[in-house]
Amino acid sequence: MIGVVVVDDHPVVLAGLTALIAADPSMTVVGSAASAAEAERLETAAEPDVCVVDLQLPDGDGITLGARLKSRWPGTRVLILTMASDPGAVIRSLASGLDGYLLKDSDPAELRAAICSAAQGSTVLGRGASGPVVVAATVLPDANPLAALDTRDREILALLVQGLGPSQIAGRLFLAPKTVRNRISTMLTKLGVATRQEAVALGVAGGLGA
Repeated sequence: MIGVVVVDDHPVVLAGLTALIAADPSMTVVGSAASAAEAERLETAAEPDVCVVDLQLPDGDGITLGARLKSRWPGTRVLILTMASDPGAVIRSLASGLDGYLLKDSDPAELRAAICSAAQGSTVLGRGASGPVVVAATVLPDANPLAALDTRDREILALLVQGLGPSQIAGRLFLAPKTVRNRISTMLTKLGVATRQEAVALGVAGGLGA
């Protein structure tokens, strides 16, 4: 029997996921929470096999929470379940040691299969999540891809990896928003990528933003 914890701040989604998992005879829900704080306070009779965690919670980031839950329960696998098909979030999830990334429009059978696979030790990437990993693997050259960046570029990329937008980065670094946008555009050229998400993937692979 696979013990599952579900974390989602939307009551309907939380109830639906709980019912979906409980309907499978090979699984049981051992805990549920609507926030990061609730999840960290959960007490279970045994270490959960799998935690299914929403990416965006009212009091925190699901990736950060997932890493904390794995620290608390070393044998537990963590899957991010979200509406956001965000390449940067996919890469950041895997770089943080989490075990999978699925979209909420996944079929019920796909979700149950993902939980089973994660419990057996597999890394699970649902539809729309595997592409960014391929991008990160193929874009990375043998040499250090961040070698072309200067110190300011690295600072900006590290903040992009952390999920900040250009305006937030401008405020953090005391720069004009236009300057940050221009720096990001130049940075993409230096890295040889076309999108900000691909740059974030390289930043994660290079250890920035941890």
